Amino acid sequence: MENIRFQQQLQAYGQWKANILRTISEYGPWLEQNGMSTPGTQTRITQTMEMLKHDRLTIAFVAEFSRGKTELINAIFFADHGRRLLPSSAGRTTMCPTEIFFDSERDEAYVRLLPIETRLQDTLISDLRKDEKQWVHYPLETESVEQMEASLGEVMQTKMVTVEEATHLGLYSPALHPHQKKTPKLIEIPKWRHALISYPHTLLKQGLTILDTPGLNALGSEPELTLNMLPSAQAVLFVLGADTGVTRSDMEIWQHHIKGFQSGRQRGLMVVLNKIDTLWDDLLEPEEINATISRQQGETARILGVSESTVFPISAQKGLVAKVRHESELLERSGLLSLESHLATDVLGIKQQIILDTVGADIGQMLDNSRSVLSGKLTNAKKQLEELEELSGKSDDVINNLMEKTREEQSQYMHDVESFQASRQKLKRQADNLRAALDLGTLDNTINRSRREMTNSWTTHGMKTVMKNLFEEVRRNMHSVVSQSEQTRKLIRSIYRKFQNEHGFAVIQPKMFSIVKYRVELELLHQEAEVFRNSPVTAMMEQGFVVKRFYAALVSRARHIFHRASDDINNWLVTTLEPLVLQIRDHKEMMEKRLNNLQKIGQSRNTLQFRIVELQDQYTEAARQLTSLRNMANRLNSSEPLNKEKRPRPRLVPRQNTS
Repeated sequence: MENIRFQQQLQAYGQWKANILRTISEYGPWLEQNGMSTPGTQTRITQTMEMLKHDRLTIAFVAEFSRGKTELINAIFFADHGRRLLPSSAGRTTMCPTEIFFDSERDEAYVRLLPIETRLQDTLISDLRKDEKQWVHYPLETESVEQMEASLGEVMQTKMVTVEEATHLGLYSPALHPHQKKTPKLIEIPKWRHALISYPHTLLKQGLTILDTPGLNALGSEPELTLNMLPSAQAVLFVLGADTGVTRSDMEIWQHHIKGFQSGRQRGLMVVLNKIDTLWDDLLEPEEINATISRQQGETARILGVSESTVFPISAQKGLVAKVRHESELLERSGLLSLESHLATDVLGIKQQIILDTVGADIGQMLDNSRSVLSGKLTNAKKQLEELEELSGKSDDVINNLMEKTREEQSQYMHDVESFQASRQKLKRQADNLRAALDLGTLDNTINRSRREMTNSWTTHGMKTVMKNLFEEVRRNMHSVVSQSEQTRKLIRSIYRKFQNEHGFAVIQPKMFSIVKYRVELELLHQEAEVFRNSPVTAMMEQGFVVKRFYAALVSRARHIFHRASDDINNWLVTTLEPLVLQIRDHKEMMEKRLNNLQKIGQSRNTLQFRIVELQDQYTEAARQLTSLRNMANRLNSSEPLNKEKRPRPRLVPRQNTS
């Protein structure tokens, strides 16, 4: 069976997102037309749509140099150019982390390069991205092969600096070179710290981002790459060479920069055993070659401690040639299609599920609540219809008694509405407690105090102790947030439950803030901080540089977790009672209309039939709107862009003799 190509699946994924966007864009106007729109609902709709529009799929490639990593990127994504897009030659080709994407806001092709000297700043790369003055900009002339090659070749550039400069930049330490007999006068270092390549390729325009990383030295010296960029990627491809097997430096990358920080990753981590064409031997039978490749695949899986099904033996170079020359037999033999199929089904499946969960938690819940409110309106309209139909032929006394009963119900209801306002004040006080637990000013004081202690520490042990104590204190703060969050959730539920139980309100599930994801993020960050704290590289690097890296790569992320949690909590507290407020308003209007109907019918029986017809029309319209909502919900939930059918992996070598 023919493999589904990654390109085709990414296109299907993009179309699926477009369908979701269309459905959500219908929901906002629907809320407006039906008097159910609030500032909070419109904000949530806008935020979800922006998330979908700017959603990106990031695939990171990690390898020691000379493993064919850049060639693999060319083979999977850019073979349709008929040539290599990225420079790929023997030896090192990528000297700095490189992000390849399409900048849809600028709508232009370019290379932007961040000078290596920015390592001296206490600023994350993610923050430096916003400051254009920090970058060197080269436009890409996509019609000129020579200009493209020259500009893209910049990512390979290095420069010579003194040992003192390299040490100051955190790129050299004698302890990392114990076998060096004497300290060299000059050190070769990358010219650039980070590269951004915007290119108008079809896949990149659809939201694909490729992260091409350099070898071991850069991974060790740029914690933000290991601690932030790689864990944020939806897929990480670790590339090995079939000609070298798993080397010592490969294992260092795997243990310290991939597996250690990917322990929570259940999917999206793949091992690529590249250059299997070095094992092709014209003197051996295809079955013998297959057996050799299978043995190496199994041995690689055993050494790395992963499932054999996640190790992909391929030849990127032969796969690229096969695609350019349209040689289907060579393409199958290269093993590239098997990897592409896995990327399509596994990685895009992860991304799709994330979006489904996000949209379901926000828009899906809002749709459910809207349906509950409409269902309540239908029930009330039906009750009023039955009540009016029963009034035909009834005496004035019956109508007067019914009006008196309705006034009593209205009076009790208004009393409960007043108690609702008191509950709102109670919720405001509890919200203040929750916000205090998340106060960023208090957190900043803790961070600044620990930084002073770390800077003044005389020993590595003392510095590491401060690191540990800081994260322990931050975790205690998060525990307090968890406690206050749960108390707030209980109070909100009790407010909703009162009106549901006492006035028959349709059961609505209020949007509930969950601190769990932030707590998990902080715990994972704590694990990363422990790895950083105990890393031999940390012990060997210059203390001032270690302090900068610790706060830039780890502490800033802890603060960002609290900042995002604070924003989410504030949005939640503003909007959490909105559905109930709408129900209270609708119920009040319903009671007023009911009393008004009874008063007019008591004055003139001629209005009875008119009111019955009016209610029937309202009932029909509410039923029509409910059907419209159900259709929206079905469209959100029924989309399945990815073909989940299992496909056999292609043979690496054809059975017939190909000579």
